[in-house]
Amino acid sequence: MFEPSMEFEAPERVGAGPRLAAAVLDYFLSTMAVMLFAWKGWGWASVVENLPGTEELLDLYAPMEEVLVEAGMVHGVQGLLAATALLGIGYPLIEGVTGASPGKWVLGLRIGHANGTAGDTLLYVKRFAIKFIRPVLGALAGVTGLGMLGWLAGPAGLVISLGTLLLLAPHRQALHDKLAVTAVYRRDAL
Repeated sequence: MFEPSMEFEAPERVGAGPRLAAAVLDYFLSTMAVMLFAWKGWGWASVVENLPGTEELLDLYAPMEEVLVEAGMVHGVQGLLAATALLGIGYPLIEGVTGASPGKWVLGLRIGHANGTAGDTLLYVKRFAIKFIRPVLGALAGVTGLGMLGWLAGPAGLVISLGTLLLLAPHRQALHDKLAVTAVYRRDAL
């Protein structure tokens, strides 16, 4: 049991290498999930047909539609777009609720407080909202109809993406970690 009078030594933070490996694994796993959802028709394709600009987008990809449907993809391009949109928020939300994306989980990594103590769901959700600001603002823009939020999504996402370079600093925290007051550790160290 942790007592306030005891000396606490924070575990070592994970650097850029393992986090990059987890990100690559997450990219692969999320792509496979999108393909599975699209192939099985689990992407709620009917949602996409109500979004502005969908008709033009479907016209652009019309040559692929027949190929995808013949290959067995339910709802073709529309299903693929819907699955991509759904998992664009859903897949990262796993990390936002559990403290580890599937890639981090496989590699034995976990998010914690910057001081080296274990995190909780509120901390994970806060970090998720900052790290994935681009899709979060995009989703909010779509739900609320406030186009300004969609316009802000790009620049905000760019700042957070560039802030990932901070992982190379001795503190081993990306900008989203600094803002959320988190860090990534080996799971068994927390």
